[in-house]
Amino acid sequence: MEYCDGILCATHAELTDGIMTNAALMHACQRDKDLRVRRGCNGVSALYDINRLSAEYRTEAKRRHAATEAQAKARAFIDIIVIDQRAATYYEGVSIEGARGLSDEKRMLYTNSASILNACRVKLMEAEAEQKKVGKSRRVKMSDFWAAVAAHLPRVADIYPHSLPENPRVLQRKYQEYFRGGQPNYEVLISGKFRNKNAARVATPEQVAWLTKFLEHHTNLDGQEVADYYNTVCEAFGWPKVTRRTMLVWLQKLGWLVNAGRHGAKEYMNRYGMQNKRFAPTAPMLFWSLDGWTVELYYKKRTEGKRGGRTTYCNRMTVVVVLDPFNKYPIGYATGYQESPELIKAALRDATNHTAQLFGQRLRPVQIQSDNYQIKIMLPTYGMAEYVTPAQVGNAKAKPIEPYFRRLNHKYAKKCSGNWSGYGITSRKESQPNMEWLNAHKGQIPDEAGVRAQIEWIIESERAAKREEYVAGFSRIPADRLLPMPIESYLLNFGQETGYKNTLEGSGLNVRLLGERRTYDSFDLEFRKYAHLRWSIKYDPDNMQEVLAVSDEGDIRILLKEKHLQPMALADRRPGDAEELQKVKDFNDELKRTVIEYDRQATEIARESLLRHPDLGNPYITGILTDSRGQNKDRKSQYRLEYTDVTEETAYEESAGAGIAESTRDLY
Repeated sequence: MEYCDGILCATHAELTDGIMTNAALMHACQRDKDLRVRRGCNGVSALYDINRLSAEYRTEAKRRHAATEAQAKARAFIDIIVIDQRAATYYEGVSIEGARGLSDEKRMLYTNSASILNACRVKLMEAEAEQKKVGKSRRVKMSDFWAAVAAHLPRVADIYPHSLPENPRVLQRKYQEYFRGGQPNYEVLISGKFRNKNAARVATPEQVAWLTKFLEHHTNLDGQEVADYYNTVCEAFGWPKVTRRTMLVWLQKLGWLVNAGRHGAKEYMNRYGMQNKRFAPTAPMLFWSLDGWTVELYYKKRTEGKRGGRTTYCNRMTVVVVLDPFNKYPIGYATGYQESPELIKAALRDATNHTAQLFGQRLRPVQIQSDNYQIKIMLPTYGMAEYVTPAQVGNAKAKPIEPYFRRLNHKYAKKCSGNWSGYGITSRKESQPNMEWLNAHKGQIPDEAGVRAQIEWIIESERAAKREEYVAGFSRIPADRLLPMPIESYLLNFGQETGYKNTLEGSGLNVRLLGERRTYDSFDLEFRKYAHLRWSIKYDPDNMQEVLAVSDEGDIRILLKEKHLQPMALADRRPGDAEELQKVKDFNDELKRTVIEYDRQATEIARESLLRHPDLGNPYITGILTDSRGQNKDRKSQYRLEYTDVTEETAYEESAGAGIAESTRDLY
């Protein structure tokens, strides 16, 4: 059965299947022309109005197809349901306690429920219009209408899942509440558990405040402890008590507010703070990141004491790695017992020298990222880069080198099975090595030299795997970002010091380096200008041909070269000796010319000054030599009188100054 133009119909096959014969059906159609609602043709079945059949056939057809009839009626109701897009928009914008909204399932249920109630209104308006047209004889009884709609709802739910009640009276009340005021009130369909807080045990701001203080306590209380503390307050204020489960729900709800007190600011920002996402450098030498790594490899160490010696097997070395994130290439490293400014400098020195091995010259990076360890001491060394950007304290995620250490541990260190110490203490126990086996075979744990060799193998293996790609990226470095490192800068930042000071002598600057006496000098005249200073010497043990002389204040720095050693005998002269000898002669000649020229200029200036001030020509002014009688003042006066004009002397005597002087003498 099905509805056609609002009429309940049955097909030819349904009616002739034991209800009536074909002849009886054809005879009925001849008697009632309106019995056939739709003719059959082109694969479409003919339909016959059930209600126009005789009572005998009509009753039997409805008895046999009762379910089909109900389904057909439901189908007729379903066909007029139209999804309410305004309702869908409304439920998408609903927010519960701030940012939380309705789930996708709830939004669908509420939207379909609103659409079904809208269809009910359409049916009622059609019935009202029909009643006005025909009269009270076609009046719809409300109880029958809502009973019919409630009966349709289970079948409607197969196509439009909803949350409407199936009780006719409750459904009618929901409809009336929904259309109170003549317009749809979408909020009435939302479940009370999303809106009503009257039954909440923690509802007032005062209750929430007490609960918050217990949840954020620094001892990191569990749910039961929070409930116990809170219930003591409830007894005093007469509030309803809570359970552990309620506290866990509130802890989840307020976690973003209270976890700073429970776990600390660093953990809170790592968990809830917004962080930047960055991409790797597009070329080498644009960015270096460095940090210390306590390598997860044990080594044995023998110590001697008053009561004898003992061997420990749980020692671990620290390696400072300088990483270029371009392709995560370890550009430099240094191994030591613990992280220190000296170890960091050694790693940066290795990185700088490694650039010379890769690219043919020492280069310095555009930017260096480090942590804040000894930052005040290390800033001058980090200044080798154009920019220094220390990572924020406590934000390990900002440094790409942190996950790189985990990768080295998993890929390389774990292969050293005889002395691998495992992962961090926060890792799962199942991931750690068998400590019983390590204790039983601790004799296989290498000494310090052995573990240093293992660390070198790790870094060199990583370099070998990535060197080709790293060197190929050299062509991508922008010309304005290619920063060579001069030898002066290298020695200033990474040079070793002798520990004592030296002064310039006639033979040059004589320095003892690594137990050997060496002499250095410079063809720069500025070095002679500061011959009175005492110099600290910075040198590179791998290349002692050049050293850097630094003043005590560090403001004067001069690069010195080792002096060429000339043979005493002409017969021993080698190629290049004559050229070096000539360079020294030329320098000395230039030094003489500089001194002579300086003296000439000074003499010329003094002579011009003397002509402007004749009194300065008196030798007794420029010195205090006495005559044979031990007098100096009389000779100066005599020289002045012999030189001074008579007119000038008379004018002086008549001046006010002379009168004052004379009157002053009379006072004594």
